Amino acid sequence: MTSPVLVRDHGLGAALGRSVTPSGESRALSARLTRKERELLSILMQNPGRCISRETLLRTVWNYAEGARTRTVDVHVQRLRRKLGEEANSIKTIVRLGYCWYPDPESLSRPTPVW
Repeated sequence: MTSPVLVRDHGLGAALGRSVTPSGESRALSARLTRKERELLSILMQNPGRCISRETLLRTVWNYAEGARTRTVDVHVQRLRRKLGEEANSIKTIVRLGYCWYPDPESLSRPTPVW
């Protein structure tokens, strides 16, 4: 089952809710996200600029056992990017590490791994 979720970006304080444009205008960005997509997005947004490993995401969002090998995370990130539109640019793939949430893609620096 999907439910409407609103995504907002307040610089580094991005969170679920409303979007604020550069001119300060508030607007809703609605995307229909599944519960797992919402949980995944929430974890990424709560840790801006930090790389969250696939293993950590599998344990926290899906309750998978240590060492599980699956493409579940990658598929869900792909779906999130498709649904989020412009906000999708904030989800970065760090090869062989995991995923990071960068609210401002111009502020990229070396990610900090979270194990």
